[in-house]
Parts: sequence; C-alpha cells; structure tokens
Amino acid sequence: MSISSFLRKKFSRSLFFPSHNRGKALPKKLVQLLYEDPGVWDLPELPELGSLFSDFGLIKDSQDYFARKFAVNSCWFGVNGASGLLQSSILSMANSGEYILLPRNIHISVIKICIVANIIPIFFDLEFSDITGQYLPIKKEWLKKILNNNLLNNIKIAGIVLVNPHYQGYSCEIEALVELCHRFEIPVLVDEAHGSYFLFCENSDLPNSAVNAKADLVVHSLHKSLNGLTQTAMLWHQGDIIDKSNLARKINLLQTTSPNSLLLASCEESLKDWLEKDSLEKYKKRISEAKNIYSELVSKDVPLIKTDDPLKIVLNTGSYGIDGFTADKFFYKKGIISELPEMMTVTFCLGFVEQRNFIDMFENLWKSLLSSIIERKELKPIKPPFSLIQIPEIPPSEALLKDIQKVSLHQSIGKISADIICPYPPGIPLAIPGERIEKERVDWLIKQGLMGENLLDFYINVLNT
Repeated sequence: MSISSFLRKKFSRSLFFPSHNRGKALPKKLVQLLYEDPGVWDLPELPELGSLFSDFGLIKDSQDYFARKFAVNSCWFGVNGASGLLQSSILSMANSGEYILLPRNIHISVIKICIVANIIPIFFDLEFSDITGQYLPIKKEWLKKILNNNLLNNIKIAGIVLVNPHYQGYSCEIEALVELCHRFEIPVLVDEAHGSYFLFCENSDLPNSAVNAKADLVVHSLHKSLNGLTQTAMLWHQGDIIDKSNLARKINLLQTTSPNSLLLASCEESLKDWLEKDSLEKYKKRISEAKNIYSELVSKDVPLIKTDDPLKIVLNTGSYGIDGFTADKFFYKKGIISELPEMMTVTFCLGFVEQRNFIDMFENLWKSLLSSIIERKELKPIKPPFSLIQIPEIPPSEALLKDIQKVSLHQSIGKISADIICPYPPGIPLAIPGERIEKERVDWLIKQGLMGENLLDFYINVLNT
C-alpha cells in the first residue's frame, strides 16, 4: 500500500489529532479553497500576500487584526508546528550559557533548542497521580517551593516554561502561576498547545487561557486544539518583558523561507471561524455534548478520568488490570483509533465534530474489552525517580560534542547520556544529553514498559568516560 492510498483509509472512529477529525470540522472557507483546482493555493510570497515579517500585505493585516482583537502586543502564525514557535520563544528569552526552568513534562522541541543554542535546562519535578500514572497540574505553592529552592540560589533564571493544559487535559490556575513568576521577575512562556480553544469560550466553564492570564508568550497548536491543518500554530506576545523586535528576529531565524500558503490560510481561518457567532455556538454545543458524553459514560461504570478538557476522554484501563498499550491494540483492531496510549490509560480526542452514538459505541467497546481473553495483571504506577530540582551535570550542547559509545540500557547505568530518550507521543523526554543515568531511572523505564517490546535490545549513546 502506498502512502497516498493509506491516507484515504477509513476508520470506524478517528479519535486522534488533528481536531478537525479528518476534515469534518475544517472552517468552511478553507474547505472551499481545497475544492478549487488542485494546487491553486500553492503560491510563493507574492507582494499582495507578503510574509510573517512584512510591513504590508494580507498576512501582516491578519496578524495585526488578531493582535488587536485579543489586546496583545503582537502575534505570529506558524507553519512548522507549535514546536517551531516554542523554540523561537525560548531563543527570545535566553542566550547561550543561560538557564531556563522547565517542568519534567516539557515537550522534546524545547530540549532540542536548548541543545542547539547552548541554553541550560533546569528541570523541576511535578506532583504525580498514583491512580493514572500521570503528572498533576502545578499548584501555586508547589511552584513557590521550586522558585525558593536553595539549588537556584545565585543562578539567574532567564525564563520559565509552563505546560498548560497537559496532554491529557489537566489544567492549573495559570493566572496565579504567571503572577508568581512575574513577582520573581521571570518571563513566562506557556505551552498551551492543547488548550487553544480556551481563549474563545468564556462562560463555558473551561480553564482560563494563558493569553488572558497575561503570560508573556503563549504558543497554541491550531491542529491539536482548534480546527487548523497539521503544522499550524500561533504565538501570542504581550507585556514589556520580552522585546518584540528580538522575538521577531528569533522567529525569522527558525522560520522556513518558503511557508506553505495553504497552511497560512488555515491559521487565519481556524481563528476567524471561532470568532463567527454561528460557528462559535456550534463549537460550544460540541463542548456541551462532550461533557454529557463523559457524564453518561461514568454513570454506566466506564472508568474515565476527570480532566479539565471535555474534549479528552481518558479511559482508565489500568484499574481493570489492562495496560493502555494492550487496550489500544484492541481498539485499533475494532477501527477505533486513539490519540495516546499509556501504562494506565488510553486518551481519545473527540475533536470538534458531532460524535453520534458515541456513548453506546464506547460502552459496548469497553464491555467487549473486558470480556476478551486479554490477560489481566496488577498494575501500579511508579513515580518517575526525579529529584525536585535537577540540573544536567554537563550542559546538553557540550555532551553532544564529546566522544560517545553505544551501550545497552542496562550498561548505561552510572554513565552520562548523550541521547534524548523520548517516547512519542507524548514527546516528553525521560533523559537528555548531559544527565547521569541512575539505576532508578533505568529500572523505572523497564517497569513502565516505555521503551516498547524490544527493550532488551535497546541501545543508548553515552559519554565515553
């Protein structure tokens, strides 16, 4: 089968990203554009269009419109995913040799730019759920404990990155966290890739958007949590801590010189779609339906985990002795494609389409899983063995320049990593170059099964010391 043939494959339910659900919830104007002659939209940066950084043109007009609409200093479209805008934001906050605070559930793209730019990450641990095996939202007192930690004495923090909401939909009181960081004079970048639609849905009992919480920089993924095409994203900038011209230079540094015009149109239309009254009411209805789906399934004894994003259905398979990877394979064979399997759970993305007959379908599927011959086992989440504060022993960029050797995972114990260990999804690094690999971390990786079935054959590059 060719790639193009597979792309036409139909599933019973596509409960994964992008959230437009294989085109069903794409903005109308974008759908109309796609029905034009094939490729008619594939244009270069003509004068009328301009670019992200032009002084005139349709792209500049559109970006300026959204900046005014949401009362921010500026905003930029992104066509190389939220990753590209996160990386540009990091470069605007920290220079080579400076330190940046990162939670342990940070996305791999942030680590990559730290390595390239010689920015030193300081990791801080998060509270952990012994029910789901997932990180919990940051509380203000927890972050205060981090910022006052003795290990940070005499270290100037160039910035902090907060992830809100988490991949599975957990959200914190972001306004309180931003206010606390500003009290410490630390600029705040919020990775809100999974919470873009929070910005548009006031009075819908949803978490506050980091844009409204006055974070200095906020990155939205328009395909994960709006209805844009994959690779589309948005960066919002406000306040006077981050210099706008410096931020623009850093975006330009990583931006492709040939941005896809269809993706730029998708950025614009996925935002405009939510500003139209009729469309917004339709999406609010989808959100209300999603809340009802959760409530109805729970009433039918389907073990769901409560999160703050109603569009995420998190099934706690581990409570019945079935790990999420095994359950995911079962669902896949039934044509139900999830977004994220983990040790204790499987996360499904409802997206912005009407999920007809979802409750009966999902309940029956769950009962079918329980009655299958899948072996049950006792599953207990184990907290990752991270200290409250961890600073790599060697700056990650230096670790990549040293002599390395490839060893088995077991042989890596006590050595300094030259690799990023990062299962994807969710794209959260478990070890990065410059970190020492303790026995506890290797034991944890094995017990959690995060390296997959071929764990014993897994090799990792370490420093040759």
